[in-house]
Amino acid sequence: MLAFIVLVLAASIYIMITKPIKEGLDIQGGAHIVVEAQDVKQRIVDGKVVEQAVSVNDSVMESAVAVVRSRVDGLGVSESLIQRKGSRQIIVELPGIQDPDEAVKLVGETAKLDFRKQDPKNPGKWLETGVVGSMLKDAKADIRGGSNDWIIQFSFNPEGAKKFGELTTELVGQPLGIFLDGKLVSSPNVNTPITGGEGYIEGNFQAEEAQRLAIQLKAGQLPAPLKMVENRTVGPTLGKEAVDRSFLAGVSGLVIILFFMLWFYRVPGVVANIALVLYTIFNIAVFKLIPVTLTVPGIAGLILSIGMAVDANVLIFERTKEELRSGKSIFKAVELGFNRAFSSIFDSNATSLISAAVLYYFGTGLIRGFAITFAIGVLISMFTAITVSRTLMNLVVRFRKFRNPVMFGVKPRPAQKQGA
Repeated sequence: MLAFIVLVLAASIYIMITKPIKEGLDIQGGAHIVVEAQDVKQRIVDGKVVEQAVSVNDSVMESAVAVVRSRVDGLGVSESLIQRKGSRQIIVELPGIQDPDEAVKLVGETAKLDFRKQDPKNPGKWLETGVVGSMLKDAKADIRGGSNDWIIQFSFNPEGAKKFGELTTELVGQPLGIFLDGKLVSSPNVNTPITGGEGYIEGNFQAEEAQRLAIQLKAGQLPAPLKMVENRTVGPTLGKEAVDRSFLAGVSGLVIILFFMLWFYRVPGVVANIALVLYTIFNIAVFKLIPVTLTVPGIAGLILSIGMAVDANVLIFERTKEELRSGKSIFKAVELGFNRAFSSIFDSNATSLISAAVLYYFGTGLIRGFAITFAIGVLISMFTAITVSRTLMNLVVRFRKFRNPVMFGVKPRPAQKQGA
């Protein structure tokens, strides 16, 4: 078991050194956006319905939230918050985003893509063809020909590939209008039929614009337009101050606990302190490995779980002291101390995990961050208390000079002899 603990410790230290920890919006700052879904009136052009009416309801909002979440995931933002507010609004928090305008474009633009053909009677007019962005299977930004000419490559699903092939066959030698949110992006001439279901959009895009449009097209168009209600940049100053205070509180509490355990429990206190240090290392390593995004409430969950880790050791060592007072040998007292404290430790940690699960299920955003870090801490505290502390205690009592009950915080009875 000792070899296993050493292996876990080595892996944890390696993870701590090589992997960065992710920070939430309240620590590193970012963009806070609130958008509101708008109703759409039916639009008829030349007797044809070119846009269906949309009334905002729960189904529309669920679809809008899913599209926004997909777009944000494509941006690669960690620990983003996307949730409904009331019946029409969506809150979007993007940690680390320093350009709120770019975030607004990513989240708020409808990204309705469609391919049109020129009206033979009026070349300045474009006719809708029914080939639309919802038929896309994939889209990505790329550079053409090794230059700085950014394009958006796309591929259709089987239905879209068939219709696009028929459309390009019809338009050989004619322009194909590519429209995004009703605006003409480009109108390349069709030289040959495109039947493979793939193509590209050109329009003198900059790198950021091409990446954003590719993400939007891949995620799909919004079911209803989103109007910007609130757009602000959240600075990290308040979060940094809170982090500094939380760090100071955590270090101060940890130092006090280490001294208390050492003074009150002597040798077991040293073991508990080693286990507590290992617990902290394991915790940070798990945060980086998963990864867990660190927020101020998350730090609070971590500090609270340290108390749970100490509590488990206190239960074990108090049971051990009781067995020593009753005349048990050091070996027997240590064994009984761990065995008889296990049920209490398991019950207290189980109830804590249930509380964390309830907070995660019913909470949102930062509350979930607290629940996750707290639950991870509780699980690791059980491992360190039951496995690490037990292994170290069994190792310590093998040395005769550590078998004196006084070194466990217990005054020996007159008739009790030193040793095992």
